[in-house]
Amino acid sequence: MKTFAVVILDKFADWEPALLAAGLQSIIGGYTVRWASVDREVKTSMGGLRVEPDMTISEIPSTADAVIVVGAEGSWRTLSAEDSQQLASILRSFKDAGKPVGGICDGTYFLASAGLLDGRRHTANSFEDIKDLPAYTNPHQYVNTTREAVRDKNLVTASGVGFVDFTFEMLHALGDIPDAVIEQFDQMLR
Repeated sequence: MKTFAVVILDKFADWEPALLAAGLQSIIGGYTVRWASVDREVKTSMGGLRVEPDMTISEIPSTADAVIVVGAEGSWRTLSAEDSQQLASILRSFKDAGKPVGGICDGTYFLASAGLLDGRRHTANSFEDIKDLPAYTNPHQYVNTTREAVRDKNLVTASGVGFVDFTFEMLHALGDIPDAVIEQFDQMLR
């Protein structure tokens, strides 16, 4: 069984990982979705969904197969320096190892603030949102899109409304799910 880590904070956007998590765990199979956060306290989504994280950020196993960072109302912008550095280090190690890393909505803000969008095409909620971040150094690779996710090698990014496309680009980035299975799942949803 492969492990797919989903990093959430309080007031996370529950719709953003929903299709991906359900697809991996219940429809496609072969994956266990594990929820991570800065602590193990229950996180309440924007929609009132309460999730008790399976692990803290520091407990994300290096053997996990992929990790995504989900949008949250303002939380990524107020994350402590220690938690930011720790998560950035984990995400960088996944990216450098060729494992899929995803950011959606304000999760892309975090990736930009950590310098993790360097050398890859990417998108975000808006260019204005990330352009002045000190660690963001490649505006020439920004793709201005709203509903489409952008996949470049093992990095997948999307705005908060691009969650359907984000799901399918992450499935492709995993590299072990047959295109026919992804297409069948796509047809169920679109």
